Amino acid sequence: MVRRHSSIFLLLVVVGWACTSMNPMEDTLDGAELGIDTVEEQGPQTLLVVLDTFMFQAEQEPGVVIGFNLDDRISEEGDPDTCGKADQISPDGEPGIDNQLAKVVPLFELFGVGAVLNYVQNAIEGGGFLLMLEIQDVDDFSNDDSVRIVLRAGYGTPLLGTDGRLLAGQTFHLHDDSPDVVIENAYIEDSFLRAGPFEATIPFVILGMSYELTFHEAQIRARLTDEGWLEDGVMGGGVSYQDLYAIGEVAAADDASVLPAIEGLFQGMGDLAQDANGDCQQVSTAVSISAVNAFFYTD
Repeated sequence: MVRRHSSIFLLLVVVGWACTSMNPMEDTLDGAELGIDTVEEQGPQTLLVVLDTFMFQAEQEPGVVIGFNLDDRISEEGDPDTCGKADQISPDGEPGIDNQLAKVVPLFELFGVGAVLNYVQNAIEGGGFLLMLEIQDVDDFSNDDSVRIVLRAGYGTPLLGTDGRLLAGQTFHLHDDSPDVVIENAYIEDSFLRAGPFEATIPFVILGMSYELTFHEAQIRARLTDEGWLEDGVMGGGVSYQDLYAIGEVAAADDASVLPAIEGLFQGMGDLAQDANGDCQQVSTAVSISAVNAFFYTD
């Protein structure tokens, strides 16, 4: 009897040890929470995130804006290379920031564009604008001097949290018209993802209308959180007058008189991409972004 109880006790110990050692959740939990492809001794990893905010920002105070030094120069008022536009400074005090559009964001409501900007955020929450960043070849999510980013478009009906933002960890389909913009010049420094310059054409579907907004010489900066999200993010670049007028056309869908007012608002704001006549064809801009981790269906 004693020998039999001892054998049973030994068997239970062995089984318990085996279950503990073979528990897959202990090895994959962190990767699953981050949306990272994980296998044992996997090497470089991939993180997929979907933007849950994309918002044009006004000046925080006169001359203080989010954005980037897109032309690698610090321009004063009257600089002929920027069509007379002076650069601004960042909230951290960095000079040479290019974000002329921020000056007129407070006027968007007056000129009928404000509703369209809200439509962009609504399109995210409704699944009409699911811009996704696939961050590839990551060796270290704190510091990695070379990673690869692919901008992709997904589709699906997202679930929202009580705050109205996309819930993390959702799975989406890859859109048939996904731009798949490959950004090779990207890296992670002190848990901040940085990328650019690059060209990115972003598709929107707003109120059933499809159009595109192209960011020229674009850059991205965003903080990677422990959950595998992006916070405190900024995306900036030059935007052409044609793309800005496309936004106006959406706003003018029910009122044709709005479009001339919008064209007047944007006209003369250019500070980038001078043509042969010395006229700037692009307006510098920046948007605040954030993102949560996500997945693609395997098909």
